[in-house]
Amino acid sequence: MNFPVIKRTLLFLFTLLTLNVLAQTGGSVSGKLVDANTNQPLEFASVSITNKADNTTKGIQTDLSGNFKIDGLKDGTYTFKATFLGYLTFTQENVQITPAKRVIQLAAIKIKPAKGVLKEVVVTGQRSQIKLSTDKKVFSVDQSLVSQGGSATDLLTNVPSVQVDVEGNVALRGSNNVRVLVNGKPSAISGGSVSDILQSIPASAIENIEVITNPSSKYDAEGQSGIINIILKRNAQLGFNGSVAGTIGNQKQRNASLNLAYQTSAVNIFGNYSYRKANRIGNGYTNRITYPGTDTAIFQNQESDQTFKFNSHNIRTGIDINLDSKSVLTLSDNINIRDRDRFQNGGTGITRNSALTQRLNQNNVSSNSGTNFDLNADFSHKYKKPGQELTANVGYSSQKEDGDEQLLTSYNFYVPALSDSLFRQNNFTRGRQRNWNLQADYTTPLTKDSKLEAGYRSTFNRNDNDFRAFALIDGTQDQFVYDATRSNNLLYNEQVHAVYTNYQRQFGRFGVQVGVRLEDAHIRSRLAGSTQEFKQDYFRPYPSVFLSDKLTENQTLQLSYTRRVSRPRDRQLNPFLDRSDPLNYQQGNPSLRPEDTHAFELSYINYWNALTLTSSLYYRYTNENIQQVRLPLDSVRTITQFANINSAANAGYELIAKLTASSKFDLTGNVNVYYRDIKGDPALFVPSSSGYAFNGNLTANIKPIKKLGIQLRGDYQGKQVIAQGYSKALYGFDGGVRYDITKALNISGNVRDIFNTRRFGSIINNTTVNVPYTSESYRRFSFRTISFTISYRFGSNGSEQKRKRNQDQDNGGGNLDDMGGGMGGGAMLRSN
Repeated sequence: MNFPVIKRTLLFLFTLLTLNVLAQTGGSVSGKLVDANTNQPLEFASVSITNKADNTTKGIQTDLSGNFKIDGLKDGTYTFKATFLGYLTFTQENVQITPAKRVIQLAAIKIKPAKGVLKEVVVTGQRSQIKLSTDKKVFSVDQSLVSQGGSATDLLTNVPSVQVDVEGNVALRGSNNVRVLVNGKPSAISGGSVSDILQSIPASAIENIEVITNPSSKYDAEGQSGIINIILKRNAQLGFNGSVAGTIGNQKQRNASLNLAYQTSAVNIFGNYSYRKANRIGNGYTNRITYPGTDTAIFQNQESDQTFKFNSHNIRTGIDINLDSKSVLTLSDNINIRDRDRFQNGGTGITRNSALTQRLNQNNVSSNSGTNFDLNADFSHKYKKPGQELTANVGYSSQKEDGDEQLLTSYNFYVPALSDSLFRQNNFTRGRQRNWNLQADYTTPLTKDSKLEAGYRSTFNRNDNDFRAFALIDGTQDQFVYDATRSNNLLYNEQVHAVYTNYQRQFGRFGVQVGVRLEDAHIRSRLAGSTQEFKQDYFRPYPSVFLSDKLTENQTLQLSYTRRVSRPRDRQLNPFLDRSDPLNYQQGNPSLRPEDTHAFELSYINYWNALTLTSSLYYRYTNENIQQVRLPLDSVRTITQFANINSAANAGYELIAKLTASSKFDLTGNVNVYYRDIKGDPALFVPSSSGYAFNGNLTANIKPIKKLGIQLRGDYQGKQVIAQGYSKALYGFDGGVRYDITKALNISGNVRDIFNTRRFGSIINNTTVNVPYTSESYRRFSFRTISFTISYRFGSNGSEQKRKRNQDQDNGGGNLDDMGGGMGGGAMLRSN
């Protein structure tokens, strides 16, 4: 397969590797930051050095093995600082750069964890929004001004590599098969209503979002394109403290959040409550032309408007209990309670020979209520041997989803003579889902340069989705009877048992990690009342290999291979024929097989003083590719089903760059260019298709004055191929502003989709079927939203504790010139 763009970007990537990006002029200070207790390197810690004469500052982040090097320093006296989230600040005065000694190499600088300190601002300016490494991106939510007052869905649209479609479905690098976790664990959020749950979680309840594009064998093999891990807030600091925030906006937005925390040396108690209320207004149309085998085409024009009303509560509480100096037991829960009402109306006109032959008018109302409950018990124990640790988890999650739907369709027939009819149906859905997670992970160093990881996980998932339809009796006004032909109750059971091992070894600057995950999966599904049960049993190995080369102190190259799987979900397996939309039927496929994906990735990361650059070449080849296939039933109706259609391949290049020009301005950009090749299946009337696509976004943070922050963001999704056609390009712009009235009180505002341009469109060219047709569709997820937020922090600020810590640091600091020694050590690969 010829990928000219990939070839050019590969050449560009290796050209970058040959550049001498750091000018070796002036003096330099280099060293390594490690955890004082475990001696583990601290990656992405911040180090800075300030010239006392002119107060100029240079800074950099440590690399994957905790190393740093700041050069280009003129002669003079400097103050050195090292900071890391949750650790005590290390400060050293009077660092001398002289003509006699311009190169200062430090031994390992050990900094101590500061229990309970979640955040400590030590440098003027905004905290970094994103931390980049070769295998993971961590997005800091609380710095996203354009998402404040929104939902988790709004937040995900701002994360590099992530896209969200018109239905709220999440994609990673253009693939919808992505695994969504909460706090690193499976949850009921991974079920079929992910988009609904993400819409109900306020952005204010989320601390970080992690994106892992090529997970190692330590992680679940589920998810073709990778893992998105949503980290909920804990907000723990020394003493008692908290925060409160409120949001109002157009489309009836009303949000509120409350965070509370109390910590002593023995326990840490934390809690978060978030409330979200909002409307989401959208619309769309579909224009279809059908060629039924005659000279006369049939034109079908469908328009619709819809409004969603969301009302949700999210409650998270927990407690960390320090059993002893090395053992911690954590009990936590998360409850999500939500209501969603949908109002949908629209009309469809059918024209033949330039005459209107039929018109359908629909007026549908639905009301849904759901509850998610997650309960986790986590245990961790650190052994005397540095780096040796045991962790375990027992987790239970449940989901309840109830829905009532009232469908009303009126038919007007104009040919051969005017006549009309009325169709009414009431639907009731009762869904129940229960998940159990049992897990244990063990890590131990074997030698100074190697370690071994091993673990076990079992997940148990049971779904019971009961759908009941009641149709109106002809000639009556309000008498509905149960319709067995339109009702179904799907029972779904899934068990996955897995063990894994990873071995890591460092050979100087070259690192190797090899691992394998063995998974045994058992899936059962059937319709209640039916004796026919659909079974899927398979045992598969999922290997992973990571190779890294630390080219310089600031450059790392990594090559990886993993095998992944995407299992069909209960909705995709359900054989029931859904006729709720009289023109577009839907049906699952109980014979769907899981997708099998082989993923390769070459990643390069580089640090300049002001620029962090991560670029990746990737290739994914998927067997048994699952696609939605739309086929005509007749000249008017279509049916959409799921099918395995041979294979699909994605090859691409992704670039993420963060430029910190100064404490007042930074830019984060993301560009993803890829080639998609879908091998069709003539038996399913799906032709082969291929083509290039790209997406990108750019976020700018501006701080004109100390108390004022401005954020601007733009994104663009290019045209891309899909089964039986292609999706159209779309783009949008967002903006936000925040003003700090005091250190504890701030106000902010934002506008999402400033120019009302985010519309999702597609073209379907289905000319290989017995009744060929083409269609064009456009749908809008939401119109422009505007919101205003006020937030306030209260409680202990830890001043006394900070004073004592600074005192301890001054007493134990030592002179940097007396700490001589080599920098040593390469990048030890990590799987999380």
